[in-house]
Amino acid sequence: MIHLKIEKLIAECDKHLKRINHAYAKMSVFMPLDARKYQQLTDDEIEHIDQFLFRFAKLQDAMGEKLFILLLEFLKEENTRNKPFVDVLNRLEQIGLLDDKNVWLELRKIRNNIAHQYEDEPQQAAEALNAIFVSKSILDEIYTKLKAHYVDMRNKA
Repeated sequence: MIHLKIEKLIAECDKHLKRINHAYAKMSVFMPLDARKYQQLTDDEIEHIDQFLFRFAKLQDAMGEKLFILLLEFLKEENTRNKPFVDVLNRLEQIGLLDDKNVWLELRKIRNNIAHQYEDEPQQAAEALNAIFVSKSILDEIYTKLKAHYVDMRNKA
């Protein structure tokens, strides 16, 4: 049963990552931004940014709210759903599924910052978008490592 849940979630995460990568490629033409470039974005460019931000958030939520916990359950960890999130991160780090919990917490901070800055002040919005754009490779790397670990553990089980 847990295999099925994880497989379904991985398919969802793969879809988010595919969309992120597509938007990222489109955005790479006009990134990084400054206040002037931000104010001159076309509707198509804004659409790529919106897609990127939406899928980035969806992938991060799927991983943080579901995948982390399911992987710990797969490993027969106890009470994973009742643990504070930081304890889940600590455990993932202890068993080597997450290299550094602080990197994940920083990704969350960057994502939350964009929610407060996006479309408000052009310079701050540009800086927030630049930060999240650069963070894509980190999120991708964390997800890819988790997925590879799961596939390896599943094949050994």
